[in-house]
Amino acid sequence: MGLINWIFDFCQHYRIDQIQKETSQVRVETAALRGTGGNIDAAKLEEALGEIALALKTVQRMLVDKGVCSQEELHGMLKRVDLEDGKADGHAPVG
Repeated sequence: MGLINWIFDFCQHYRIDQIQKETSQVRVETAALRGTGGNIDAAKLEEALGEIALALKTVQRMLVDKGVCSQEELHGMLKRVDLEDGKADGHAPVG
């Protein structure tokens, strides 16, 4: 059991390190959205949202094109996920 525990601990520490790196990267990217006065820079925010929208559309199209799911299944799941916060408002809570 000692070796298994060591391997598990190693994997856990590796994952924790990865999450810490990802968190640092998110902080850097969030800071990049702020202007010199500390306020959110609308142009940078729009650019970031455009990149996210492009990535999401690409993933959705790949899922449908590769036959992983149909467009109807994708929309059905979107509606179910939207309702997870109790409101069908087309938004998900951030964080």
